[in-house]
Amino acid sequence: MEKLKPTWDHPGGKLIELGPAALTDAELLAILIGSGYRGTTAQDIARKLLDKYYSIAGLLGKTFADFPDIKGLKKGKMARIAAPFEMTKRIFSENEWDLPNSRLVKLTLPELSDADILAVIIGSGYKDKTAEGLAREVLDKYGSISGIMGQKLYNIAQIEGLGDVRVVRIAAALEVVHRIAKALERE
Repeated sequence: MEKLKPTWDHPGGKLIELGPAALTDAELLAILIGSGYRGTTAQDIARKLLDKYYSIAGLLGKTFADFPDIKGLKKGKMARIAAPFEMTKRIFSENEWDLPNSRLVKLTLPELSDADILAVIIGSGYKDKTAEGLAREVLDKYGSISGIMGQKLYNIAQIEGLGDVRVVRIAAALEVVHRIAKALERE
């Protein structure tokens, strides 16, 4: 008897079941985008973005000014896409990794603290905790953005208030960081 391949309505379920590396660039970006607008899903917006730039690596060298014509990508959603690019720069700096091509990472949020960057990805608070408060708890537990890399989703989810959606966003962002780093190594 042939085992049926599961289908997912949203890439977050696929990420939880198979891990972030199993997702396409469009699925990762859809998780970061979060929601669409009337008649258009986050996955549709991600596909439009990739129709223009082909891949996450295709976003290297781009700035916020390069995205005005993609309907559904307003400031908040662009910040969630930019956050992993900023995280990549900070991880490189923290670990003193000198890749000459890191200058290609232009989609950044340099004015934000590490907690604020992570809060952009987390998106919202829980009960009396703000997104920034949750982000600070994650950073207190793991030391830095670099310290989050390689952590199991289960461990991150132990922080009360993160829940599946927020942990999936963090995992998607970390996978985007991984893909950006690999693309920079190849450049």
